Amino acid sequence: MIGAGAIWATQLPVHGHFLANLAGPFAVAGAGTAFAFIPISIAALAGVKEHQAGLASGLLNTSQQVGGAIGIAIASSVAASHTQTLLHAGHAAPAALTGGFHQALWVLGGIGLLAVPAIFALVRREAVSTAVAKTSVRDPQPAPAATS
Repeated sequence: MIGAGAIWATQLPVHGHFLANLAGPFAVAGAGTAFAFIPISIAALAGVKEHQAGLASGLLNTSQQVGGAIGIAIASSVAASHTQTLLHAGHAAPAALTGGFHQALWVLGGIGLLAVPAIFALVRREAVSTAVAKTSVRDPQPAPAATS
């Protein structure tokens, strides 16, 4: 959904409006983000021993922050270089900026869509289902009190 929202946003016209042109792509990408973070956390922490949960959670958060920084660096580099190319080719500044962002959004959308096969190839289904089962099954009977 994140990749689809980014690719949808590439259709933005030069003098577009938020509600008409960006609200839909932002909603799709935002929903994709919301639906991604919880399953990613479950998959990353599935099968981790209790005493290593803090370390695993810290590594997950660090990798998300580093990945976001790399994504912003890639997108801004692509947008800036394509904008400069369009400006040197004689395009007006608004059209060049829009074209630069279109190019960056195509790259980000492609990266987002490449994540789909990676998820199916890398996530261990049995570890995730075991982790979900452990968190959803509760013992309905209270433990008996210890007697002396």
